[in-house]
Amino acid sequence: MSLTPNASQIESWDGGTGEHWVAEAERYDRMTGAFGEQIVKRAAPHLGEAVLDVGCGNGALCLAISPQVGPSGTVMGLDISGPMLAEAERRAEAAGVHNLSLHKGDAQVYPLERGAFDVVVSRFGVMFFDDPVAAFANLGRALTDGGRLVFACWRHLGENEWLAVPVGAALQHVPVPDLGPPGGPGPFSLADPDSTRRVLLDAGFVDIALDEVRGPMLLGRSLDDTVEFMRRTDMADALMKDVDPATQDQAWTAVREALVPHADADGAVKLEGSAWLVTARSSHAGAV
Repeated sequence: MSLTPNASQIESWDGGTGEHWVAEAERYDRMTGAFGEQIVKRAAPHLGEAVLDVGCGNGALCLAISPQVGPSGTVMGLDISGPMLAEAERRAEAAGVHNLSLHKGDAQVYPLERGAFDVVVSRFGVMFFDDPVAAFANLGRALTDGGRLVFACWRHLGENEWLAVPVGAALQHVPVPDLGPPGGPGPFSLADPDSTRRVLLDAGFVDIALDEVRGPMLLGRSLDDTVEFMRRTDMADALMKDVDPATQDQAWTAVREALVPHADADGAVKLEGSAWLVTARSSHAGAV
């Protein structure tokens, strides 16, 4: 086992997975944009505040918040993915944003200045920690006392059509992949609300609330576009690992057929996503 926290996540997001997310940046922004809007609305950043975006990726949330804090405020984006940070930097330069700084590092251990931020936000970027209590405690220390934490994390896979429909179709033909131990780093590691509350309480947060948010997610402009996109995802790699080509073809045919009912009159494929919108406040008196 590596002595570096989140080593496998860093290797993935700083490599092929990060490159994939850059190549599909506009698609992923369309898919998750509505959830990002909910984060910004709930966080309510205002002029002069300092905001930290954890797992900032290609920078969409940073760029949405930047004008709200204005030139007297600051936004810091933190991510482990070099390719995605480079894309965020490109986008910031193109938009003429000057109050945003981007940093490469792991939020679980990154040396954040104590009390430096009024708000910490994340759009699906906090589910990948080896030790979530340590990670959120680090973020809590970086907040002012009473500072706001607002993030979105996925609810269980079965609550998310955008994954459950294609994965369920594929599993008629391929074996269930090894997704690691329950509760380990991954997109659904914070899906259980009771577990997430315990993590945040143990990390020193108070006033914790989890609200369900749902919304349609545009996966592709056509069935072919959607299936080709799915073929390039990490989930597809896991599902098709060690599966012979003929069986893979059967699985992808099943996936395409399962998506047909979700295509609109123009062919665009939309499925529902379901997440927790999590809010909390830091309490330095209870911090670990």
